[in-house]
Amino acid sequence: LRMSYSAHTDLNIKFQSHRSRDYTNPYLPVNHTAMDGSMQPALGADGKKVETQSNVLLALIENMQYAVTVDVLHTVFSAYGTVQKIAIFEKNGSTQALIQYADIATAAIAKEALEGHCIYDGGYCK
Repeated sequence: LRMSYSAHTDLNIKFQSHRSRDYTNPYLPVNHTAMDGSMQPALGADGKKVETQSNVLLALIENMQYAVTVDVLHTVFSAYGTVQKIAIFEKNGSTQALIQYADIATAAIAKEALEGHCIYDGGYCK
């Protein structure tokens, strides 16, 4: 997994589906959802991207040999704290996921622990 902080602070999950889940609102209808992941990164004075901490993590999932679902991501990320929302989407030909925690501190612990690690044994879904 390649981990970074997202500019999002509260994911807008409109439907429960195989690609998105709001664990704080089980009454959402079940359907397909679309997410807009087009937020622009903040730039520092030197023009380089500044990574602002957030309670929402952006995970870039590489080496996809097995399916990655919201249930799989929930299992992996909930080891570090209560996961509130998850959204999986495709962008620039790669699979990415937004994972929302209640606070920045929990997200920071998960980011540090999971950066560079694989979801499955054997180096798959890194």
